[in-house]
Amino acid sequence: MEKLRGYHDLAKDAFDRAYNRDVEGAQADAIKLYGMGLNIVQEGLCLQVQSSGLGPGYSNVARWRDDMKTWQQLVVSRLRDLESGGASTSSCQPPQRIVSPNAPQPMTRTTTRAVPAQPAVARSQQDGKTGIGTGRKGEAELREIIESEVLDTAPAVRWKDVAGLAAAKQALQEMVILPAQRADLFQGLRAPARGLLLYGPPGNGKTHLAKALASEARATFFNISASTLTSKWVGESEKLVRMLFKVAAERQPSIIFIDEIDSILSERSTGEQEASRRLKTQFLIEFDGVANASERIVVIGATNRPQELDDAARRRLVKRIYIPMPDADARMQILEHQLRGEPVNLRRGDKERIVAATEKYSASDLAQLCQEAAKIPIRELGPAVNTVSADQVRRMELRDFQVAMKSIRPSVNQEQLQHFERWTQQYGTFS
Repeated sequence: MEKLRGYHDLAKDAFDRAYNRDVEGAQADAIKLYGMGLNIVQEGLCLQVQSSGLGPGYSNVARWRDDMKTWQQLVVSRLRDLESGGASTSSCQPPQRIVSPNAPQPMTRTTTRAVPAQPAVARSQQDGKTGIGTGRKGEAELREIIESEVLDTAPAVRWKDVAGLAAAKQALQEMVILPAQRADLFQGLRAPARGLLLYGPPGNGKTHLAKALASEARATFFNISASTLTSKWVGESEKLVRMLFKVAAERQPSIIFIDEIDSILSERSTGEQEASRRLKTQFLIEFDGVANASERIVVIGATNRPQELDDAARRRLVKRIYIPMPDADARMQILEHQLRGEPVNLRRGDKERIVAATEKYSASDLAQLCQEAAKIPIRELGPAVNTVSADQVRRMELRDFQVAMKSIRPSVNQEQLQHFERWTQQYGTFS
């Protein structure tokens, strides 16, 4: 039932924005937004919802469905007028606003063309101005918050720095790099997807992979977390989301990377806070705007809990790639990368023994193992550590790694991996 409510709210917001653009005379934008809202309504009406008896739950489901059917009829009629080329705000009135800031219920078609008036506080919030005594941020402050999350215009990470993950690299090539190089080829059915989900056990390079993409594509990299987009002020989280996509469009090509995306776009549920629901609604609408436009913006989400994502968010993240635990070849690459430039006394056979003994280790676990092994020769010095020179410290050996394995243990259990594999068989792609 809560999923249906989510589609209902999402459609309300889309149609309200479409109406605003319609009355402003921006009919091309209005057509896109009306179409987006219709797609949301169609998804919502196809949703199978069960409710017991004829209580409040049944009433809500019936009301939400009736609302969406009514909106569908109104908007289809208006779209027919707009797309015929003979309609304008001066010759043919747009449909009555479906939802206003002060009226949660849908409004029926009327003969008036007046836009419902809004209180002064609401108008000042929409203009991005700070209300007196409210503490809300203006547009310049919101922009500053978003721009502070630009990690780097070109992170110093390359494909070669990411061990394994050939399928994930190929998907990223097709989504970002190749379309930028050959825009003439990637059109129509070949148009690249705008949403990608990287999921899997923690510590295996999801963030590293996104940084490598930003470097290879020479794109602006927005490193976003839940704390970036949340605010204690009512309505400010939605403004931050709008500003995020606005700044990304200005700085395109852009990559919006959202770590732990499940904390922002988790499944809607009963008892959920209204502020959280509005944030999700706004994000999904802005996401749809990217998917339906020509902007070179890609949204990449990373999560360790893909099963907690909302259905609507999962649908928009078209590519869903499993980032698994590193295999033997990948562990060897990680090991050699970690030991590059370090004083070691390890033969090829010693490295192979380390790789074989770390079968259940994540990439992060293996990096921690190397760091722990590097400290053991220092500990052996005892009090002499204050006087010995760096070149007198012995080199790392196989025995150091064997000792380090007693304290650095695998962080991912087999039950977690089984959950990821089941989810991948249903929704994702093996890397």
